[in-house]
Amino acid sequence: MEDSTRSTLLTRLKDRGDAGAWGAFESLYRPLLVAYAKSRGLDTSDAEDVAQQCTQAVLEKIDDYQHLQSFKAWLRAIAEHKIIDRFRRLHGDVQADSDFWKSQQGTGGSSQPGAAADLWEAEWLRSHILHCAERVRGTVNESTYEAFSACVVRGMDPSVVAGLLNLTVNQVYVAKHRVLQRIRALLRDLHGQDGVL
Repeated sequence: MEDSTRSTLLTRLKDRGDAGAWGAFESLYRPLLVAYAKSRGLDTSDAEDVAQQCTQAVLEKIDDYQHLQSFKAWLRAIAEHKIIDRFRRLHGDVQADSDFWKSQQGTGGSSQPGAAADLWEAEWLRSHILHCAERVRGTVNESTYEAFSACVVRGMDPSVVAGLLNLTVNQVYVAKHRVLQRIRALLRDLHGQDGVL
């Protein structure tokens, strides 16, 4: 997936007084940073701290960011640095060839090359979809969103959802389709390309 941060937001972030831009950044990227840090083995409290440190690093370094490089890769590099710093603080100065650091090359005890990069990609995509879904939620009626959420997020059968929400099965499919279309449109706007759903 291409870089999903609109250059206008990145430009606005250079104005440290633009609370709207920083709010948008926090809304989109804080859940990603927390989830990624947790997937790398940190507990919730440490993951929250890492996300805060990453936001602070972006604030301090945004003027140095070059639009020629991927924002996604730049943010991941910041996150990796902060996660490693947190592990060092928690576990002391362990040797680079220790089992602990070998497990961090992968994740969750996996030493497979690229596992951390795969986790970042999965969390990046998930956080963007959830961000868009939350924005769509306010634009449709509650039963439409509930039908979508039950089918897509919770994986329930449309006929069961229809019975629970007092809708026809066709209405459930229409609701699901309507919400997915809006999410795709927001993803296209965010990504500048076709969505991924």
